Amino acid sequence: MTLKSAEMEKPKYPKAVFFIIGNEFCERFSYYGMKAVLTLYLTTILLYDDDMATMIYHVFSMACYFTPVFGAMLADSLLGKFKTILYISILYASGNIILALASIPNFLPMAAISMIGLFTVAAGTGGIKPCVSAFGGDQFGPGQERDLQRFFSLFYFSINAGSLLSTFLTPILRADVTCFGDNTCYPLAFGVPAVLMVVALILFIVGRSMYNIVPPQGNIVIKVIKCIFHALRRRNKAIRDGIRKDHWLNYADDKYGTKLIEDVKAVLYVLRLYLPLPVFWALFDQQGSRWTLQATRMNGEVGGFLLKPDQMQVINPLLIIAFIPLFEYVIYPLLAKCNLLIRPLQRITFGGFLTATAFVIAGFLQIKIESTLPVLPSSGLSQVALINAAPCPLNIKSDFLETKLAVNQMYIIKDLKSDVPHNLTFTPAPGECDIEFEPVRNVLQTLSKDVQAMMVTSDLSKLLIHQVSDTLKKPDKGEVNVRIFYNFLSSVETNNTFQLSGPKDYEIPIQKVDTLDNTSVTTVGSTEYTRVLPGVYSLHLPNSSSSGYSVKLPDFEVKMGGGYIFTIAPNHKSELSTKLHTVVEPNDVSMFLQFPQYLIITTGEIMFSITGLEFSYSQAPSSMKSVLQAAWLLTVAFGNLIVVVIAKLSLFNKQSLEFFMFSGLMAIDMLIFAVMAYYYKYVNQPQEILDIEKSPESKEKDSKVYPKLSGVHNEGFLEDTKM
Repeated sequence: MTLKSAEMEKPKYPKAVFFIIGNEFCERFSYYGMKAVLTLYLTTILLYDDDMATMIYHVFSMACYFTPVFGAMLADSLLGKFKTILYISILYASGNIILALASIPNFLPMAAISMIGLFTVAAGTGGIKPCVSAFGGDQFGPGQERDLQRFFSLFYFSINAGSLLSTFLTPILRADVTCFGDNTCYPLAFGVPAVLMVVALILFIVGRSMYNIVPPQGNIVIKVIKCIFHALRRRNKAIRDGIRKDHWLNYADDKYGTKLIEDVKAVLYVLRLYLPLPVFWALFDQQGSRWTLQATRMNGEVGGFLLKPDQMQVINPLLIIAFIPLFEYVIYPLLAKCNLLIRPLQRITFGGFLTATAFVIAGFLQIKIESTLPVLPSSGLSQVALINAAPCPLNIKSDFLETKLAVNQMYIIKDLKSDVPHNLTFTPAPGECDIEFEPVRNVLQTLSKDVQAMMVTSDLSKLLIHQVSDTLKKPDKGEVNVRIFYNFLSSVETNNTFQLSGPKDYEIPIQKVDTLDNTSVTTVGSTEYTRVLPGVYSLHLPNSSSSGYSVKLPDFEVKMGGGYIFTIAPNHKSELSTKLHTVVEPNDVSMFLQFPQYLIITTGEIMFSITGLEFSYSQAPSSMKSVLQAAWLLTVAFGNLIVVVIAKLSLFNKQSLEFFMFSGLMAIDMLIFAVMAYYYKYVNQPQEILDIEKSPESKEKDSKVYPKLSGVHNEGFLEDTKM
């Protein structure tokens, strides 16, 4: 045969795979984009506390990795891969749409419908997870092994590219866009992933005429489970009858062939090593929950750029794309020259210890963050912030305090005894005031753990006091809390608003208005806290005729995580004087200090997860690959279950202690795994060209081209799997 004729017979690269790769990119964009903002949606919109939000997040993740088993069974036993992907993708897209609609304020019962949407998404993404890559592999035939390898590389790249782009983009849609009268736009942050899932479905359908569709041929996972249970049932009866066999699985030989039984023995030998694996996933998946919540207490400003807390997750896929070739072509060869981490189980163990180290770093970082958080009043005590917005310095005298406040100065009274009346007297400082003011007295009485704010101002004839409840709670999502205390020498209608202009525009309703008496038109009041993005803002005041914003006040800057009171009051010249007061200090710890823990846990992922899959596939028979894939996904599900249980128990009053606990749990888990790995005896499995889904004629033809290789008999394997 000539070279030209050989080239003519070479199978063409299947164009259908590009529709599958496009489908995977859009689906992964949809999944990771939605998941990136999920924790903050649960805490800030649905108002769950951190523990409940963490629990829901990991229950969702757990469901995403339990459902693939059912998706695989449905594809292999009933519908086939194409119909399974098609039908479940419709369900998947519906879940995304439901979640986006549920996030619209005052449209649907938000919490209940959101949970329905999340459950539907979990069923969708889990249902197609085991099918898409395998369906792509079905498009290649004999002689295209190199093309198949390149397909899986491109397929894996599309996964990480979709994750990378969506993890960066959806937090921007969440925070920087205003919709439905809210300062954020979760409907858009969830809506874009929903649109991408619809696009994924359309791409998959468009390629239908080009696909090689293989009919279902039976599910090997079901066969393995039936074989194991049949062996256990027969074993008990046989032992009672005095019949004993070399291995407990051999009792299934009345119904199942020797090949299947031996393959099940081999896969069970590998699955023993899977028992410690869930702990790794318990730590790894907290990047989207606990680590994101940690980032909300940190400062994302650097070089004029503001990184959002949920964008920190982008580090993982970014490093994965960079690390895979780095480890394959540089790090592993260098370690091999030093005779280090040569065996797969050694790499897995080291990767696990690296993950434990990442949580040690996260724990120490959390300690630093906790030292910067505001200290809330203890039981029986309270806190009051006194703000002098009068046109001259004031002397303050009471049974617990005697001090002087300059103009526009704030003084915070901490550990004030609650449930007891305290008399406060405010007197203009002698010789320092251009206006004659009479002293004003106020009875201050607070509740236990209460936080109050009090502004002393004037109508230029007498001193006035405005007092409201306050809070020391830091804003979520790395935003800023801003409220306005105001004193106008004119009347203002209650339906008016302040216009705050900056990185994003906000309207702040005037919610509390006091017109002091019939002889004065002075309006004194305050607004509730408004969450805004960090940055520089200008405030425009409404005029008395409600025809627009007539006065622009000086600009002020607010920083991530801070709580601020902006005071507006007349000075001795009847001009409005302003001052920004910091009630809650802004986040001081840089968000980029999370980079080391992301770097280390990603390194651990490369050595643990990727090596683990490669090891599992090399150690099990070809017929058991899908069994191992199902088992691997279940370890992820059980890992998320661990987090759910610990979050539900609320064992720790400090997040840093929980991080250290997870680190210690991972270290102990890897010590156990190291012992198991030390006694593991590697098996040289035969490299079979397994194609049970083809016709007998095709199998016979392929067997001539790809002969089976002989494996190595492992006595240790047989001994260790006896029961």
